[in-house]
Amino acid sequence: MPKKRAPKPTPEVEPVVDSEQKLEKEQEQLPKPEPVTKVTVASEIPKPMVVKTPAKTPTKRFPMWAWYSIAGVVVLGAAGFLGWKLFGSTTTTNANSNTTVVVNTNTVPLVARALDGVPVPEAQANTPVEAVMIENMVDSRPPSGLDKASVVYETLAEGGITRFMALFPSGSSSIKEIGPVRSSRIYYVQYAEEYHALYAHAGGSPEALTYLQSSKTNVVDFNQFSHGGNFIRDDNRAAPHNLYTNSDLLYIGLRRTTLRDYVPTYTPWTFKAEPALDARVQSANDIVINFSSNTYKVTYKYDRVQNQYMRYVADQPHITRDGSQIYAKDIAVLYTTMVTTQNNHGRMDITTIGTGKMQLFRDGTATDGTWKKESASGRTQFLDASGNALALDPGQIWIEVVPTTAKVTY
Repeated sequence: MPKKRAPKPTPEVEPVVDSEQKLEKEQEQLPKPEPVTKVTVASEIPKPMVVKTPAKTPTKRFPMWAWYSIAGVVVLGAAGFLGWKLFGSTTTTNANSNTTVVVNTNTVPLVARALDGVPVPEAQANTPVEAVMIENMVDSRPPSGLDKASVVYETLAEGGITRFMALFPSGSSSIKEIGPVRSSRIYYVQYAEEYHALYAHAGGSPEALTYLQSSKTNVVDFNQFSHGGNFIRDDNRAAPHNLYTNSDLLYIGLRRTTLRDYVPTYTPWTFKAEPALDARVQSANDIVINFSSNTYKVTYKYDRVQNQYMRYVADQPHITRDGSQIYAKDIAVLYTTMVTTQNNHGRMDITTIGTGKMQLFRDGTATDGTWKKESASGRTQFLDASGNALALDPGQIWIEVVPTTAKVTY
């Protein structure tokens, strides 16, 4: 603690002696004056002026803690300025057009995630993919987690019923519930092979299970029958529509497989910047996809302000179990050959490899094109009339695989 400086002593002032008393003593020692001699009386002698010197106020020393505070502010300010110069807002473009660096002032730069083009920190841009089979029977509705998937594939299973395969980037978000989880079909596996994904399901068709257990596929088979600890049964729902998983259980399971340190090598789709509000179409017709009956009719309504599509099923808003509305940024409708197999279950044989026509919907517009997939593990490409890649908006992508005879209006 700093020492206080002692105050300087106040200068002493000599005591003032009354001038009359002094004069009287002097006169007593002098001889008597002559009568004619005029004597100056004491009252005519001016009294001496007494000057009092005021005491000096001790000088206060500036406290050391204040100096430390000022120094700290200066250091922090300098550090902030240096950080702004080093990591401030700078727009750069990666050589790969699918990983454009997004302007993000004073934070870690973001890049486009390979799966859906959404800007994320670079460490999250290309993580392993988790594919989950989710059912769509009336008794299974509403679903859980579909609104949080990066990509969703929808096509027919059997009996006119559709089924979903939802793709999630591993470890990038916390999703409390995903499901209901249902069985596999071989054509879904072939789409999952594009990503070398963790493929979560509960059993499957004989063809799918045989394929999964062979050396022909590159997906990691994550069957509930052999990984029961990574799935949950909800006793509040009737089986088989009560099997769920979540992002944490999937991540824990993935870390125990060969995908633990895997870095995906699939080619991302091409993504573009969204148009400004005043550059968007004023209105757009609803997109209606008729898979079979009205129970499985899908409708997308364009929201110009948000530049996304609100999804409906059976003419009702498609809502998840937690009450969230499902939206899509991009909708790719792929037309392909579908044949009902000759067995008691009426399962489908759906062509996934080859080429066919398609429509891409985004920004309230429709673009005709061609889809192309050269092998089971080959990437599905979306091409325009000139053979160039069609660009998507970053965000949730819905891929609707329909029969060549399907009625799709827009």
